[in-house]
Amino acid sequence: MEKMKLSLVILLVSSVLAFPNSSVAQTAVEMNSGAGSICVLPNSPEPPTRISPGGEYNPQTLTVHVDHKKLISWPHKEPVLIEGLDLRKRHLVVLTSDGKRIESFFFKFSKSDDARLCIYFDGYQGVQLGNQTNALWCKVKKRDCWR
Repeated sequence: MEKMKLSLVILLVSSVLAFPNSSVAQTAVEMNSGAGSICVLPNSPEPPTRISPGGEYNPQTLTVHVDHKKLISWPHKEPVLIEGLDLRKRHLVVLTSDGKRIESFFFKFSKSDDARLCIYFDGYQGVQLGNQTNALWCKVKKRDCWR
């Protein structure tokens, strides 16, 4: 009887360790629903001191546009969440500043990816898109976007 109780405890603990937080369960739900999201992380409102791969830009007019969704001014204080992205389709992300395109790219959610991605732009390294598993900066900020 003691061995059975010990086996049950070990099984329970190992299952908890296999899924360390509830985001795994939420990700499965999001993957089944077919919708993903992107958290747009704030950047500095000050003009960059280094030039980005896309060239100079004005933080006050920096915008991001995903597919045909609403044009969003890049946030400087609080993150902005873009929701309702189809997990099976390819998406176009376009950054503009002062009415000029400074960078654009396509991406597609992969089956191994989290349905929750973060996007960051610092004016030096260009646009960074990552998930909570592979991008530490996204993992740290996930509570700011998905409460």
